[in-house]
Amino acid sequence: MEKARFKWVLRERNRKIAAKTEAFTEQQARRVRSFHSSFKEYSPTPLIELTSLAQHLGIKNLFVKDESYRFGLNAFKVLGGSFAIGSYIANELGEDIDDLPYMRLVSDEVRSLLGSKTFITTTDGNHGRGVAWTANRLKQQAIVYMPQGSAAERLANIRAEGAQAEITDMNYDDTVRYTSELAQKNGWIIVQDTAWDGYTRIPLWIMQGYMTMALEAYEQLPVKPTHIFLQAGVGSLAGSVQGFFADIYGSSCPLTFIVEPKGADCLYQTAAANDG
Repeated sequence: MEKARFKWVLRERNRKIAAKTEAFTEQQARRVRSFHSSFKEYSPTPLIELTSLAQHLGIKNLFVKDESYRFGLNAFKVLGGSFAIGSYIANELGEDIDDLPYMRLVSDEVRSLLGSKTFITTTDGNHGRGVAWTANRLKQQAIVYMPQGSAAERLANIRAEGAQAEITDMNYDDTVRYTSELAQKNGWIIVQDTAWDGYTRIPLWIMQGYMTMALEAYEQLPVKPTHIFLQAGVGSLAGSVQGFFADIYGSSCPLTFIVEPKGADCLYQTAAANDG
């Protein structure tokens, strides 16, 4: 059996250029967590110290943020979808999300002002389930499309949250385009964790939603980290968490490593193509 090999592209940080972190400040993170904590299902997920593995690797400490407990959905993605939907509703009502905790969002007052909304998204699983969960909790509607090859189990999990959901015969990008067209045609709200020209506000809200996890980790860490490892995906989580810690630590920010599997190494391929 061929041994697994790691490939990397190194980007040296230019400490003379200040990172643009105004959307990912500690103050904003606390606002986001305040919103999430208004849901009765909220509780901080554990930061687990892997002492034996750290000793094996010859390092002092190793910590892992265990998101399998998040809102009972076994994934962090619900943080982004829920905050984006909450922020959208606040914007529609002309209010600050600080004044719209869960109990007010589901109140007769807000429902009479807002009416019934349909939120639509493309997903390969966890993001769509988070959107469906949030819409269900807020007594709104959700429609979820999944690309060809998506797991039937994930489809069932999304439907269990009350969403209309199906697997298409298209790849992910084409399914996103299809979802966007349906949203424009029917006046639905697309809640997508990828951005494109003219569609950036909701993806930013999704990224900000992930800061609840980053803030929890920051408060749980007994020491300042020297290295942070983040999964890539479409880049929303990586950008959010890196932005938060860059704002917290400034020029002394820990080294960040973005990790992705060989079969979905879009960020690596992009970095490698522009290396040098």
